[in-house]
Amino acid sequence: MLWIAAVAVVLVGQARAEEVDLPPERWPLTVTDAVKDIVGRMTPENKAIVKNTSKSDLIMFHHGWGTSIRNYYGLRRGNRKLVDSACHKPCHPDDASMVIIEAVWTELQK
Repeated sequence: MLWIAAVAVVLVGQARAEEVDLPPERWPLTVTDAVKDIVGRMTPENKAIVKNTSKSDLIMFHHGWGTSIRNYYGLRRGNRKLVDSACHKPCHPDDASMVIIEAVWTELQK
Protein backbone atom coordinates (compact mmCIF):
# COMPACT_ATOMS: atom_id res chain seq x y z
CA MET A 1 0.00 0.00 0.00
CA LEU A 2 2.92 2.35 0.60
CA TRP A 3 3.99 2.14 -3.03
CA ILE A 4 0.50 3.30 -4.07
CA ALA A 5 0.97 6.53 -2.13
CA ALA A 6 4.45 6.96 -3.59
CA VAL A 7 3.15 6.53 -7.14
CA ALA A 8 0.43 9.11 -6.60
CA VAL A 9 2.96 11.58 -5.20
CA VAL A 10 5.29 11.05 -8.16
CA LEU A 11 2.55 11.54 -10.75
CA VAL A 12 1.08 14.57 -9.02
CA GLY A 13 4.52 16.07 -8.49
CA GLN A 14 5.30 15.68 -12.17
CA ALA A 15 2.13 17.50 -13.18
CA ARG A 16 2.67 20.33 -10.70
CA ALA A 17 6.34 20.79 -11.51
CA GLU A 18 5.69 21.21 -15.20
CA GLU A 19 3.33 24.15 -15.36
CA VAL A 20 0.40 25.87 -13.69
CA ASP A 21 -3.09 24.96 -14.87
CA LEU A 22 -3.51 25.42 -18.60
CA PRO A 23 -5.34 28.55 -19.74
CA PRO A 24 -8.59 27.86 -21.63
CA GLU A 25 -7.08 28.64 -25.03
CA ARG A 26 -4.63 25.72 -24.56
CA TRP A 27 -7.08 23.11 -23.24
CA PRO A 28 -7.22 19.85 -25.16
CA LEU A 29 -10.76 19.28 -26.39
CA THR A 30 -10.64 15.51 -26.85
CA VAL A 31 -9.49 12.58 -24.78
CA THR A 32 -7.06 11.67 -27.58
CA ASP A 33 -5.39 15.07 -27.36
CA ALA A 34 -5.25 14.96 -23.55
CA VAL A 35 -3.69 11.48 -23.65
CA LYS A 36 -1.06 12.61 -26.18
CA ASP A 37 -0.16 15.53 -23.93
CA ILE A 38 -0.02 13.44 -20.75
CA VAL A 39 2.01 10.60 -22.25
CA GLY A 40 4.35 13.12 -23.86
CA ARG A 41 5.10 14.69 -20.47
CA MET A 42 5.44 11.46 -18.47
CA THR A 43 8.84 10.21 -17.40
CA PRO A 44 9.83 6.68 -18.43
CA GLU A 45 9.50 5.67 -14.78
CA ASN A 46 5.95 6.99 -14.50
CA LYS A 47 5.00 5.34 -17.79
CA ALA A 48 6.23 2.02 -16.40
CA ILE A 49 4.31 2.52 -13.15
CA VAL A 50 1.03 3.21 -14.93
CA LYS A 51 1.58 0.50 -17.55
CA ASN A 52 2.26 -2.10 -14.87
CA THR A 53 -0.79 -1.15 -12.79
CA SER A 54 -3.78 -3.40 -13.37
CA LYS A 55 -6.76 -1.66 -14.92
CA SER A 56 -8.86 -2.44 -11.86
CA ASP A 57 -6.31 -0.64 -9.65
CA LEU A 58 -6.28 2.62 -11.65
CA ILE A 59 -8.80 4.06 -9.18
CA MET A 60 -5.88 4.55 -6.78
CA PHE A 61 -4.84 7.50 -8.98
CA HIS A 62 -8.21 9.26 -8.65
CA HIS A 63 -7.33 11.67 -5.82
CA GLY A 64 -3.75 12.54 -6.72
CA TRP A 65 -3.15 12.27 -10.44
CA GLY A 66 -6.86 12.57 -11.21
CA THR A 67 -7.07 15.84 -9.30
CA SER A 68 -4.10 17.16 -11.27
CA ILE A 69 -5.78 16.18 -14.54
CA ARG A 70 -9.03 17.88 -13.49
CA ASN A 71 -7.21 21.06 -12.53
CA TYR A 72 -4.60 21.20 -15.30
CA TYR A 73 -7.05 20.60 -18.16
CA GLY A 74 -9.88 22.74 -16.78
CA LEU A 75 -12.39 19.96 -16.21
CA ARG A 76 -13.85 21.95 -13.30
CA ARG A 77 -13.27 25.32 -14.97
CA GLY A 78 -15.47 24.93 -18.02
CA ASN A 79 -13.71 22.54 -20.41
CA ARG A 80 -17.04 20.94 -21.33
CA LYS A 81 -15.73 19.67 -24.66
CA LEU A 82 -13.14 17.48 -22.97
CA VAL A 83 -15.66 16.29 -20.38
CA ASP A 84 -18.14 15.45 -23.15
CA SER A 85 -15.40 13.72 -25.16
CA ALA A 86 -14.58 11.55 -22.17
CA CYS A 87 -18.14 10.56 -21.30
CA HIS A 88 -19.88 11.08 -24.67
CA LYS A 89 -22.39 13.21 -22.75
CA PRO A 90 -22.26 15.66 -19.86
CA CYS A 91 -20.80 14.01 -16.76
CA HIS A 92 -18.96 14.83 -13.56
CA PRO A 93 -15.33 15.98 -13.97
CA ASP A 94 -14.26 13.16 -11.63
CA ASP A 95 -15.70 10.61 -14.05
CA ALA A 96 -14.07 12.33 -17.02
CA SER A 97 -10.65 12.29 -15.36
CA MET A 98 -10.94 8.54 -14.73
CA VAL A 99 -11.75 8.00 -18.41
CA ILE A 100 -8.60 9.96 -19.27
CA ILE A 101 -6.50 7.94 -16.81
CA GLU A 102 -7.85 4.71 -18.32
CA ALA A 103 -7.11 6.03 -21.82
CA VAL A 104 -3.51 6.81 -20.79
CA TRP A 105 -3.22 3.28 -19.40
CA THR A 106 -4.61 1.83 -22.65
CA GLU A 107 -2.14 3.87 -24.70
CA LEU A 108 0.75 2.65 -22.57
CA GLN A 109 -0.29 -0.98 -23.11
CA LYS A 110 0.55 -0.69 -26.84
